[in-house]
Amino acid sequence: MEIVTVAQATLHRIGSAQHRAFAGHPSKTVTREVADDTPETLRELIITIAGENGESREALTELRLERHWGSPHDSLIFNIQVGSITYGQHYSECVTFPALKVGNRYFKLEEIKV
Repeated sequence: MEIVTVAQATLHRIGSAQHRAFAGHPSKTVTREVADDTPETLRELIITIAGENGESREALTELRLERHWGSPHDSLIFNIQVGSITYGQHYSECVTFPALKVGNRYFKLEEIKV
């Protein structure tokens, strides 16, 4: 057993960074163990997941961390706007949390403040 950091990343517009403006943009939520919860680590996770789903790594070079009003305070929003197209939905959102890892299973932990 060990305590690890788990990230839950939701990608809202897979394919939009490659100028596929009028194609349907599927959403996908993936949960993975990560080394830490820094924005750089989470940005790399999002790029990796997008690449696994057909998005080009080069198309995401401008993916940036943004402030987004109305999102939960513990989530990080990453966005990219390409060309002259402006999307109302951000590219991705990521939330991290500590988890207890037992074999291949994860159990979400919640700290109790005393």
